[in-house]
Formats: sequence, C-alpha cells, structure tokens
Amino acid sequence: MKTNSIVKFSIIILICIAAYFILPWVAIFAGVSLSPNPQKPEILYAEFPFKLVFEMNGEQRTVEDTLICEYDGIGMNEGVGKYRKWKRRLQSGNEVIVLFETENILEQTTYGVIVSRSIIFSLGTPNYYMGENEKFEYTFPDASCREIYRAGEIRSRRVSADELFEKYGIRLISWEILPPIDNHFK
Repeated sequence: MKTNSIVKFSIIILICIAAYFILPWVAIFAGVSLSPNPQKPEILYAEFPFKLVFEMNGEQRTVEDTLICEYDGIGMNEGVGKYRKWKRRLQSGNEVIVLFETENILEQTTYGVIVSRSIIFSLGTPNYYMGENEKFEYTFPDASCREIYRAGEIRSRRVSADELFEKYGIRLISWEILPPIDNHFK
C-alpha cells in the first residue's frame, strides 16, 4: 500500500514539473495562433536595381545587380506574434554583396578560432523595401564583417569606413538603389 502511494505521488510530481515547463509555451502558442493575421500587402513582388562602386587596393570595381523582394505569407513567433514574411534574393543568385573574402585564417580570438572572414555590404531588409515602414539606416560608407569560427559559430560586426580602408584596402565610393515602394495593406 505504501509503495502504491509513493508511485502515485511520484507521478503527480512529474506531471506538475512537466506542466510547469510546457503550459507556458502552450499558452503562448495558443495566444499567438488565435491573434488576427496581419493585413496582406497589395504589392507582393518588387525589384530594386542597384549599383555599388568601391575601390579595392586602388582598383575601382562596380557591382550591379537587382534586389528581388517577394511576399512569403504569414509567420509567427512568441516575440512579435504574427507578422508578414518576405523573401529577399539577388538576381545574380548571390546571397549578399561580398567585397572581400578570405578562408583558412586560423586566427585565435577570445571567441575561438576564426576560419573565414567576409566583408559584406548590407542591403537592408525586404520589409524596408516593401513598404513596411521599418526603419533602416544604410551603413554606407561602412560595411559588415562576418567571421565564421571553427566551432561553426558565425559573428557579424560593423566595420567603419576607416577600418575598412586601413585593414582591407577597401573604400566605398557610391551606392544607388531605388527607394522603398509605397505599399498598402488590406
């Protein structure tokens, strides 16, 4: 009889522990799922031709491509609830504008060993271009540095125009792109 009550008590404790960890997530999921969907945009697709001129080690280079933004439905997460999802790609097939890239660095830092480093020009988010009224400030004439570590971690940081020139011999000269569209949501 005594062992039977110990088993029942253990099961009740396990159920309470599981409920303590699971119920808050179930409540958040239910709350987000039941919230209204964001309005659908009138314009679902847009192209933004651009031109970036930069100098690398005294040689002027030009990148011309088109940023393509496309509506991708509705997403949801516990931080913001439901939101409009957008896809972004470049017509060239590239994921980003890489100004400089090097691999097999094997540089030891406080975060670990860096195996590759890329200097990237930030285009901005598709939300910004598709009229979501999201604020975006171009980093021009700065860029971003993306470092990949041996453990697989990826870290990004902003690189000032001065550091860009002193460390990598890169100077951004001009950036031209169409402005964001005036989208309406219904």
